[in-house]
Amino acid sequence: MSALLLVLLLAAEPATASARTPDGRFEQANALYHGGDFDGAARAYHALVDEGWESVALHLNLGNALVRAGARGQGMASYERALRLDPLDDDVRANLEAARAQNVDRLVGVAEPSLVERLVARTGDGTAVALFGVAWVALWLLLWLRGRATRRGRRLLGPPALLAALLAVAGGALLAARAADRRTPAAIVVVPSAGAREGPERALKTAFEVHEGTRLRVLEARGDQARVRLDNGLVGWVAAADLEII
Repeated sequence: MSALLLVLLLAAEPATASARTPDGRFEQANALYHGGDFDGAARAYHALVDEGWESVALHLNLGNALVRAGARGQGMASYERALRLDPLDDDVRANLEAARAQNVDRLVGVAEPSLVERLVARTGDGTAVALFGVAWVALWLLLWLRGRATRRGRRLLGPPALLAALLAVAGGALLAARAADRRTPAAIVVVPSAGAREGPERALKTAFEVHEGTRLRVLEARGDQARVRLDNGLVGWVAAADLEII
């Protein structure tokens, strides 16, 4: 082997190894996207997700590629997953709203979300756990200090202990609300139109239709059918393959 060839092989090896890393493959997917190969980019991003890699940027870019490739419902599901990781990401929220504006369904009778529902939607798991954990530890520390303080010290430590107790209760309530939220997972309709029936039997007539991009809740699954509830309270059974769980 010539010295020149050996030098070229040694120089190429680090670049090849780097391209096999998740970061390298993510950059390759980005290159496909910027080159206009949205289907190829979506497949490359999806491969990383299927292997268990997660980040806001990965789900955001996958959503962008899917929307540009014509799979708007699947793209919206990716945006929703990105918001689960960071509910305050403005770029993800703006892209989701832009995709949602193309929805065919305009639900009537949708109630405004409550304060608790808005807080749950805007609070990530990490934030809720941190709020509860820090407040809980602070509460017990303050109670321990208060038990060993003078009378004046106990009076001074009373308000901070009360505040810590309130924050611990708030953090626990957020965790409980997020757990309840997961018991009826959200899903996105990913086909142009899905017929909803009053029961899981395929022979039943279609009661109503839901269209791509509509967000709903999955109440139960039975075989290849799923019982779903729309935001306006309407309930029906649709094919599970027509949905993508967030």
